[in-house]
Amino acid sequence: MSGRSLRSIKPFVVLGWVLLVAWTCASLAPVGIALLASTKDTTSIIADPLGLPDRVLLENFTRAWGGSSMTQPLWVYASNSVIASAIALTVGISAGATTGYALARNRSRATELANRYFILLIALPPVVAWIPLFSLVNAMGLISSPVAIGLIYSAFVIPVATVMMRAYFVSFPLDLIEAAKVDGAGELQIFGRIVIPLSLGALGAVILVQLIFIWNELGLALILLIAPDSRTLPVGLAQFRGQDSSDLGAQFAALVLTVIPIIVVYGLFQKRITEGMRLGAFR
Repeated sequence: MSGRSLRSIKPFVVLGWVLLVAWTCASLAPVGIALLASTKDTTSIIADPLGLPDRVLLENFTRAWGGSSMTQPLWVYASNSVIASAIALTVGISAGATTGYALARNRSRATELANRYFILLIALPPVVAWIPLFSLVNAMGLISSPVAIGLIYSAFVIPVATVMMRAYFVSFPLDLIEAAKVDGAGELQIFGRIVIPLSLGALGAVILVQLIFIWNELGLALILLIAPDSRTLPVGLAQFRGQDSSDLGAQFAALVLTVIPIIVVYGLFQKRITEGMRLGAFR
């Protein structure tokens, strides 16, 4: 490459690095501010949001975990979030992966229309279903049920999982499937013993994306989870700020504790997820 080409490329490389650093700082700044505020009292947070604390208040985390007069203990909210997330991911990913595989294996006009239908469901804003869902859940007597909201979340997970896994299964090596058929394996055996084990990276990516959505969902949970001991973490975080008083230190401490599980899950499975997405992209 000539010197002129290098001179023409260098400004774009520098610009790329500048944008990358700026984006990284912008992404990390809210986390740093929340972590800093979690060690301060309410007065210090309001008076000097970005200032260092005069004294590190680790008792904010104790109050957040154990609850206060305004809130339930954080572990109650966390357990409800775990229940809703587990149900949503188990039902939604299982149904979505199975449907995506069926659409990928049977390519016809009907399956193309079905795939477009699932894409339409993804594009549909969830807020339009809030009032009908409230009426349905209320009529069934399932208000304030983490299990019920987990099943509702699974209905939102299924279209996303179907579309994403279909895109992955379309490029799945057919020679492996044909070899299994020659050995006498049925379609369900092929799917369970060959396709799924080789698709764990793609499944992990879908699970992580949907886990973040469910873990942070607030609007529907705020409507359907009325009883104080049935609320999930996003709804519980809002309870630290009342009409007459606020405990911002404990609220930010609870926010930090809420984010930690997602970071841990991503850290543990990041390599597998990245590898699975890379293999899916280059097949």
